[in-house]
Amino acid sequence: MQRTVRHAGSGVQSDPEDPSTVIRREAQLLVGYRGSPIVGTDGQPQQGPAAGDRAPDCGGLRHDLTSFPSRLFDLLRGQDHTLLLYADDEDQLAPYDEVVASARRGAQGQLSAWVIAAPHLWTDGLTLPVVHDSLDAFRQMYGAHGGEGILIRPDGYLGLRAAPVSGPGLVAHLALTFRS
Repeated sequence: MQRTVRHAGSGVQSDPEDPSTVIRREAQLLVGYRGSPIVGTDGQPQQGPAAGDRAPDCGGLRHDLTSFPSRLFDLLRGQDHTLLLYADDEDQLAPYDEVVASARRGAQGQLSAWVIAAPHLWTDGLTLPVVHDSLDAFRQMYGAHGGEGILIRPDGYLGLRAAPVSGPGLVAHLALTFRS
């Protein structure tokens, strides 16, 4: 609670004349949780949001059976943690089923998962739900690398970025939130 108040205070005290700052402050988009004990300590990625930052939206995500694109926030609806697994090579897909099974156990079933695949990637035979990053917007917005996992909490903030993603790493992180 104190961390939220402190971060909100720094946002409130930022430039009150800047309309963008005022809008973001009113929408509570200046609040962040870097350094929180339940946020991963992956460090600052070269590009994109870090653990503790609010998850930005992006468009151009295509399901195989639909003719219209989805937005990332469409995948984040619900009250569960959401694990996004980025792949730009077929070899990265092999461990994803096991990674998700481990993560779901660690989250006591309160986890949804999506594979976000590069536009050219063939994903037939994968049992997990897949969307293709048809506009390359997700990769650019998040600075995602093949084999990376991004865990987004139900409040819309990144809980963990892991490259490469692993089941044991996710379970260890989720234990900070979900106690047996």
